[in-house]
Amino acid sequence: MMLLSGDWVLPVSDSPMAQGAVLVSDGAIAAIGTAAELKARYGEEEVLEFPGCAILPGFVNAHTHLEYSAFRGFASPSGFSRWLLRLLRARRKVADEDWAAAALWGAHESLRNGITSIADTSYHGVAVAQAAQAVGLRARVYLELFGLDDTRLSTSIERLEASLDHARRMVGAAGGAVDTIEMPVEWGISPHAPYTVSQRLYEEAARFGQDAGLRLATHVAESHSEKRLLGGSMSTLALAYRATRLWTGRCWRPPRMTPVQYVAGTGALGPDMLVVHAVQGNGDDIAILAGSGCAVVHCPRSNMRLGCGRAPVAEMKAAGILVGLGTDSLASNDSLDMLAEMRAAMEVSEARGAREKSLRPGMILRMATLDGAQALGWGHLVGSLEAGKRADMVVVRLRAEDLPNAGRMPQRVGLGPPGPDRAEQMDILAQAVMRAEVQMTMVDGKIVYGGEEIPADVARGFRTARTRLGLRV
Repeated sequence: MMLLSGDWVLPVSDSPMAQGAVLVSDGAIAAIGTAAELKARYGEEEVLEFPGCAILPGFVNAHTHLEYSAFRGFASPSGFSRWLLRLLRARRKVADEDWAAAALWGAHESLRNGITSIADTSYHGVAVAQAAQAVGLRARVYLELFGLDDTRLSTSIERLEASLDHARRMVGAAGGAVDTIEMPVEWGISPHAPYTVSQRLYEEAARFGQDAGLRLATHVAESHSEKRLLGGSMSTLALAYRATRLWTGRCWRPPRMTPVQYVAGTGALGPDMLVVHAVQGNGDDIAILAGSGCAVVHCPRSNMRLGCGRAPVAEMKAAGILVGLGTDSLASNDSLDMLAEMRAAMEVSEARGAREKSLRPGMILRMATLDGAQALGWGHLVGSLEAGKRADMVVVRLRAEDLPNAGRMPQRVGLGPPGPDRAEQMDILAQAVMRAEVQMTMVDGKIVYGGEEIPADVARGFRTARTRLGLRV
């Protein structure tokens, strides 16, 4: 057993607690209470003290592309189509070993940022899965699927099946749910996006996933270019794909509908589908998403960097849609810093309208933890600090100046439903967390980061990949 104590414990699913502690046993949370109570009961156990810190659930990064980690700094602010064209061309410079090196560096960097769970969309799959297992990340890897030419439909599904079999053999996991101490990598399917996947392929992917018990993820309504292309207007997105000879335009015609309508028409939307971005969704689109029971991942910094717009997150949440938070890839973001992502989500929400309609800080912290876990179907395992859940936690050092009303905070967990005062208190703490610094990361009861630098050999492989890309080391 191990006892962790800090100035604050933030369960997320319950009220915050001052001078709290969490008892860990066999990889799970055994008890939560005040430090005084738990030390009196378990004084013989190892105690880790974290003065000036808050203990909270590990962050759930609900959308990553870790194999693109070596592209950090690649994306200067630009339009989506221009960025995509540059990315497609740059990919051709990368060797197989570079993808693995980048994924491993990204996995270490995730732990350094308090991320304990990832949902990664990957073309190669194996590199990310092996990286996650190497460092101890809880992970689901969605294998990407592309295809606009329905004459090659069976070939696309055969390739998916072969890729999945290969990935399972290489990683040595059975592909079951992440539900044990050993944490095998969980697999999923990602039909890439409406502009790279035909409606028939979406249908076949959904059928394959249902038969195999695999969850799905797809990029939808990310950019203005995608919205224009699907709507039948001239789009620079089509020009980017033609320039790289990935789409001739002969096998697929714009359907003259919104991206959300396009995917909904295939029957692929549902509780097992994770919709990434949904920036360019209108009111009807939000109603479709809500009715389907799917979850959405918000990636604010990537969206802003590529000029995609501001996702209507408050409107989606008001419609009952579960929304998690993701960093997207380092090809379109500056870091894997979930605290920065939370701050960006706050800025985006406030910029969309009046402050009273904005997301509250406590809601955004929940998006980065429990809501993200529930979006992935892992809410029974992680995302909040509750007895019986797996011990996935992050410890962050708070700045004293960020807690001016600390004396008004509740002193223990389990004080009943949060009223207006407690919601305000949670917001104060959540806002302080957004400006905090990660001190320690724990996954399944194991400390996987405690302030160490990324291993030299991992950093060396990362630098080699960046050199090949022509990026500054």
